[in-house]
Amino acid sequence: MRILISFTRWLHSKFFSTHCCIFLAIVSITPSCIYAQRQVHIAEFGAVGNGITNNTAAFQKASKFLQEHGGVLVIDSGVYIVGRQRLSGSYLAGASYFTEPVFQFKDAQKPIEIIGRRAVLKAVAGLKYGSFNPVTGKKDSIRKEGNNSSYYASGVAFITAVGCASIKVSGLELDGNSSSMDIGPAFGPEGIQISALGISLFNNRYAEIADCYIHHCALDAIIVAWTGLKETDPLYPHIIRNVKAVYNGRQGISWVGGNSLTVTNSEFSSTGKTLNRGKYVVSQPAAGIDIEIENSIIKNGTFRNCIIADNTGPGLSTIAHATKNVKFEKCTFIGTTNSAAYPKSEQMSFDSCTFIGKVERIYGSTDLSKVISFSHCKFTFDTSLSPNGQVFGDHCEFYEGRNVVFKHCLFDAGKRALPVFNQQELTFEDCSFLQNSSHNFFASATFTGVNKIEIRGGGKLDAREMILRGKLIYNKQQITNPRQLR
Repeated sequence: MRILISFTRWLHSKFFSTHCCIFLAIVSITPSCIYAQRQVHIAEFGAVGNGITNNTAAFQKASKFLQEHGGVLVIDSGVYIVGRQRLSGSYLAGASYFTEPVFQFKDAQKPIEIIGRRAVLKAVAGLKYGSFNPVTGKKDSIRKEGNNSSYYASGVAFITAVGCASIKVSGLELDGNSSSMDIGPAFGPEGIQISALGISLFNNRYAEIADCYIHHCALDAIIVAWTGLKETDPLYPHIIRNVKAVYNGRQGISWVGGNSLTVTNSEFSSTGKTLNRGKYVVSQPAAGIDIEIENSIIKNGTFRNCIIADNTGPGLSTIAHATKNVKFEKCTFIGTTNSAAYPKSEQMSFDSCTFIGKVERIYGSTDLSKVISFSHCKFTFDTSLSPNGQVFGDHCEFYEGRNVVFKHCLFDAGKRALPVFNQQELTFEDCSFLQNSSHNFFASATFTGVNKIEIRGGGKLDAREMILRGKLIYNKQQITNPRQLR
C-alpha cells in the first residue's frame, strides 16, 4: 500500500496540474484504497477573504470534506478571519473557553493538500488565552472547583493533523494575532503552555510544509510529534522548506518525536518578542528550535540553510536527550538576549554553521558515538552580524564537552573573550582563535594539526595545561613548548 501511495504521488506530480479539477482513481484489492483526488476552492464552502467575515464555519466544512474525500483545497487570495470560542459554564467541563478547530484531520487515509495563493488566515481579535473562570468568564487563576484544566482557554490551532497518511500545506500565511488576544494569567513560571498553534503534526506517515509564513501564534508556529515511535518503526518523512516562523510565543518549531525530519531554507526567529498590552507573549523555553523527546525517539534530522535569530530563549534548545543523527548544515544562530545555541543532546553535528553570541553546555561523553561535533564553524560576537546590533554573552562556555572535537573552526571573540571549558576535555583541530581584549585564554585542551592563536589588547595565552599534538602559531610565532608561555 505504501508503494502504491508513493506511485500515486509521483503520477500526480508528473502528469496533472493543480489548477484543474482532477479525479484520480487508484484501484487496489481492498475498497479502502479506492479514492479520488479532487481539487476544490475554499469559496465553494462559503469562505470570504475580506478581512472582516468570520470564516470558521466555512473552513470547518472544507476540513470535513478533506477528511472524508482527501484531495486538494485551494485557498485563493484574501484575508480570512477564523476563530470562535464559547464559555463552558461549568467547573467540570475541562476548559473555561472551548475554542473551535479550523482545519482538523484525524486518521485520514487519503492524501490531503492545502494550497494558499497569497492567502492569509488570521485569528479573530479578542480570543481568550490563559486562565479564566469557567462560570464567570473573567480572568482568574485561583481554582475554586474542578481541575486546573477547567480554567484553560486555548487559542486558535490553524491546522492539526493526527495519524494521517499524507498532509501537505503550502503558500499560506498564518497570523495568530497574539498581540490582540485577551490574555489571562499564566499557570506557572513557564508561562501559558496550552494550544495556540500554527501547524500541529502528530503521528502522520508523511507531512510537508512549504512556502509558509507563520507568525504571532501564542504558542508554537510548528510542532512535529510522533508519540510511541520505536527504533524498529519505518521512516515517516516530514519535510519543511521555505518557512518563516517569527514572533511566536514558545517556539518557532518544536520537535518532540520523529525519525525523519528535513528542514531547509527556513527561519525561526523572535520567539517571545510580541507585546500584548505592554507585556510579552512568551512561554518557556522561548526558543527558535526546541528539540525534546516526549514518549518517542528523535533521529535522522537535518536543518540546512536556516536562520535562528533574536529569540527570547536559546536559538537552539535541546537538553540531555538521547537524540540520534541530528545535523545542522550552513545554519546561522544569532543570540541577542539569550544564547545562540544550547546543544546539550547526543549525536548532533554542526557543519559550516555560524554562531553569533554565546554557545553553551555542549554535549560530551566518554562514549565517542554520542558526542556532538563541529566542523568548519564560526563563533563570533560581531555585533554587525546581529539584526539589532545586540549580541548576548561575553564568551562561549564549552563545559561538559568531554571528547567534543572542533575541526577547522574559527573563534573570533573581538573585544570579548575566547571560549572557556573544563580541563582537557576538548580537541581543536586546525582551528583559529582571535581576540583583541585584556582577557586571558586558558587553553586547557588538546590541539592537533595546525592551530593559530592571536591575542591582542593585553590578554595572554595560558598554555600550561595544553596538550599539543601538532603545530601552534601564537601571535604569528611558532611555539614548540607551550608551557613556557605565561
